Amino acid sequence: MEQGGAGRWSDAELHGALARVFGYTAFRPHQIEIVKGILGGHDSLSIMPTGGGKSLCFQLPSHLMDGVCVVISPLISLMKDQVDAACANGLRAAALNSSLSPGGHRAVREALASGELDLLYISPERLSAPGFWDALASWPVSFFAVDEAHCISQWGHDFRPDYLALSGLVERFPQCPVAAFTATATPEVERDILSRLGLREPRLIRASFDRPNLFYHVLPKEEPHAQLLSFLGGHEGESGIVYRSTRRKVEETAAFLQKKGVKAEAYHAGLPDAERMRVQEAFRRDECPVVVATVAFGMGIDKPDVRFVAHLDLPKNVEGYYQETGRAGRDGDPAHCLLLYSAADMAQLLYFARQTEDEEQRSIAEKHAYAMLEYAERNQCRRKALLSYFGEDFEEPNCGGCDVCTGEIQEEDYTIEAQKALSAMVRSGCRFGRVLIMDILMGADNRRIRETGFQHLPTYGVGKDRTRRFWKYLIDALTRQGLAAIEGEEYPYLRVTETGWETLRGAPFRALRIVETRARRNRAERDGASQDMDVDDTLFQLLRAERRRLAEAAQVPPYVVFHDRALREMAAGKPASREAMLGIAGVGERKLALYGDAFLAVIARYISEN
Repeated sequence: MEQGGAGRWSDAELHGALARVFGYTAFRPHQIEIVKGILGGHDSLSIMPTGGGKSLCFQLPSHLMDGVCVVISPLISLMKDQVDAACANGLRAAALNSSLSPGGHRAVREALASGELDLLYISPERLSAPGFWDALASWPVSFFAVDEAHCISQWGHDFRPDYLALSGLVERFPQCPVAAFTATATPEVERDILSRLGLREPRLIRASFDRPNLFYHVLPKEEPHAQLLSFLGGHEGESGIVYRSTRRKVEETAAFLQKKGVKAEAYHAGLPDAERMRVQEAFRRDECPVVVATVAFGMGIDKPDVRFVAHLDLPKNVEGYYQETGRAGRDGDPAHCLLLYSAADMAQLLYFARQTEDEEQRSIAEKHAYAMLEYAERNQCRRKALLSYFGEDFEEPNCGGCDVCTGEIQEEDYTIEAQKALSAMVRSGCRFGRVLIMDILMGADNRRIRETGFQHLPTYGVGKDRTRRFWKYLIDALTRQGLAAIEGEEYPYLRVTETGWETLRGAPFRALRIVETRARRNRAERDGASQDMDVDDTLFQLLRAERRRLAEAAQVPPYVVFHDRALREMAAGKPASREAMLGIAGVGERKLALYGDAFLAVIARYISEN
């Protein structure tokens, strides 16, 4: 293909290339703008949500331009996914990383030297390898694409020192445009990326952070395993990720789900490399629908049909939460994001933040933790709160896609109940933890109550009209909102704060009240009105089976063959010719040649038999 400015390519030609290579008739928002900028030789920073189609923005120009696009990507697994997908679309792609044999390294370098590659994926660490900058200069590089660019910012949630080496790209390759991409960047992180990469008069493309297909659901954590099991009841047979904050919790939750008959696997950095790779491949290939993981899992997963993401602990920051929930519904179909949180989660986040020796980093971590708690606690549209965090206004009065807007979470006046709980703390001397305070409120008759004589307190039994579960939630709410504080490391106890004393004197106290759960209903809605096609489900399942067979033969994940959306279009429209197949979203010329006849045969056989 010919190197040149964007003016060499008309909109009609770009749309033709889009259809020919990727099988789509229209660009997603901002994609054509980014593609034209790269073809025109401009540096750019594109901030687009997960699932917004970032990879197409550099893969299409790599097909149209002479030379090779060098993609800096943070994880080997992410490179593998993108190389598989690019090759399936007919692009010439490869990766240079530690997973290759010496022969594999040699083959990639030879392909580079002879101009046989459109895309080369490398890690930022590769740039630091002895002699690699010189080798890179000897190859016909057309432009650089920096994926997950927020990793270069110390203000970002996933700062990686190896990304700092990328600051040399502009100086060493002044003739090559640099296109940076990220799904998560506050204005502060955005400025840091631009400065550290040294982009030259960059074009800034800031797409909406809104993911309208995601439903956000936040609940106080009571019995996390029971709550998770109830949630999974609405997602049987679907792919999803369950995040836990520690390795121990990951293993406990995975073991619990396995005992309950759920096909689930554990994933964390403490497992052997071979085991982590096995779990990741099983998830990618639909052999294991549920992975329970620390945040070490996810960035390298390009799986489009993840239908749910559940956080059973409060994430460290809003950026991480947004990116992790963004791994659901990348195909644009509805997906569900559940977050459970507790006062203990917040205490743990602050504890770890305060272990950081660097004062600036400690301050950043604390700021992030409080922002995450505010998101969980505040009676505000979840979508509006998330977008506001990233500097975007959401003007709709009701998003229709979160627990607050659908009325599943409402705020209640709990001033009287708060006064009862705070009074129990004060009258017991502010020397005891939540369990004994609940015993006092419920009027429990046990050895500890009798030994302390607390059965004679005025507050003894004043909470009998409520359940123990309610008092557990309320005391958590008091600590989260700062009316009570948990102190003491070995034997934690509750202390009433000045804000708590104000409530004892009559200041109002409000907290969120749970109205209903959405897990099961969400599945029903997705199978009904949310689908915009009249899908023949029997045929859809037959097409999925054929996709699995072809994927196993090609040794790629099923979604590399076709996304679920493409199969649903086939099951709805029942194309009978290769020309009709090209009208299905995601069916380009290469995939038609590889797989078209096989799927047409399944459709024809089904029609004949029915």
